[in-house]
Amino acid sequence: MKKPSTFKCLAVDMGASNVRIMLGSISNTELEYREIYRFPNTIIERDGHERWDIEHILHEIIIGLNLAFDGTAEGINSIGVDGWGVDFALLDASGELMELPVAYRDKRTEGMEEKWLGMMSREETFQRSGINFYIFNTLFQLLSMKDSEKMAKTSSVLFLPNYVMSALCGKAVNELTVSSTSQLMNASSGNWDPVIMDHLGISSDVMGEICEPGTILGDVDHPELKMTGTKAIAVCTHDTASAVVSVPFGEEASVFISTGTWCLIGVETDRPILSADALKHGFTNELSFGSFRCLKNIAGLWLVQGLIKSLPVEENYEEIESQARQYSGNLNIVNSDDPLFYNPDNMKEAFDEYFHKTGQDLPSEAGGYFRCAYDSLIYSFRYHIELIEKMTGQVIETIHLIGGGCQSEYLTSQTTAICQRKVVSGPVEAATIGNILVQAISMGIIPDLRASRALVQKSMLVSTYYPEQQQADHESAYLSFLKLKGSGDK
Repeated sequence: MKKPSTFKCLAVDMGASNVRIMLGSISNTELEYREIYRFPNTIIERDGHERWDIEHILHEIIIGLNLAFDGTAEGINSIGVDGWGVDFALLDASGELMELPVAYRDKRTEGMEEKWLGMMSREETFQRSGINFYIFNTLFQLLSMKDSEKMAKTSSVLFLPNYVMSALCGKAVNELTVSSTSQLMNASSGNWDPVIMDHLGISSDVMGEICEPGTILGDVDHPELKMTGTKAIAVCTHDTASAVVSVPFGEEASVFISTGTWCLIGVETDRPILSADALKHGFTNELSFGSFRCLKNIAGLWLVQGLIKSLPVEENYEEIESQARQYSGNLNIVNSDDPLFYNPDNMKEAFDEYFHKTGQDLPSEAGGYFRCAYDSLIYSFRYHIELIEKMTGQVIETIHLIGGGCQSEYLTSQTTAICQRKVVSGPVEAATIGNILVQAISMGIIPDLRASRALVQKSMLVSTYYPEQQQADHESAYLSFLKLKGSGDK
């Protein structure tokens, strides 16, 4: 394949709060990107369920792609789409969308874990899939629909970024990294697990072919797009897998923390970690670009986002962090993974309820709530890093903070102070950059993953923070956090 003098591609990065269309370019060993279009995304209520308006999302994506094409004289070589995991679209025998996809926060999965454990043990499920038990898993979503008329009419199930790509190029396949989030795939074989599928009563044909990340699916072919000759590439379509491609790991033992609505903390490994400790502590094994990611989903900036909605404050993160830094009242701590914070109607009220049940006085100002949210999240970082050290036998020296949260000076500096490890902050648009890099590897522009990460180190702005002497109040607060974790907050 002849390399273009300047490689240009489009990365569609679907997030739970917004969707971005980014133009990436690589020339003379430099990687650049810029935002072309961004629009908000949110869960909507429809027909008694929380759903994604995927038709609106696709409509807006097409607007953004056309804007990018119109503004690029040299043309677009390829396009890739990444997004969150586990959620899916149901298609009928004609390939038409049957309903708006149900979102992972929907309550239809309540009781499904217990129902599944009546079919297969926790240990066998984990050994087969490598995926831990989260209430939002695809496994539990599909189990809630078992033997339903809707499933009987379903001809195809596509994870959401794969559905969007199929609409753009006409090729309906599920890509490996997003498929690995489902708890339906066998961690060893990389194919749908026949025993799990049999228990669900779903044919593997309904889940379809699994393709490797970097697969060229064909040309973009949508009647509303003018992108003749542009290749559609199945990148790492799970956004976390895409983000980890961009992490400029060094030789030292490191963890990554992808910071966003959720925070995902983990380590890159050659094989899945399937130990009893991994199962007990909620670590899961998802596939990445040529490796596994043993990671844990933890509550992230969802806490801060929820407080912004329920407190009388403006959505100004600099001001919010300033309030947190200047707050001099009592220091509150929460176990950020407590079910109270999963999907409350009012986040402040959830915090207040937690404070009451754990015997803590209420913060006297909004800054106290925000400091509690940020610091408790960072205590959770430290707690999970120590678990990773125990599971892997490695001493973690470096934390790579990526994603939107690494723009927060408060979050970054407090992570360095509380965790007492070097922190490399950036890149910010990690999923977008990983999306671009996999397209470039697929098109022969970059030789491999190692070269891609070297390019990130050279091209992207990353900042390094080194810990100073541990402060006594952080250590005391962390011990209090451990007591909350150990007691189940009771």
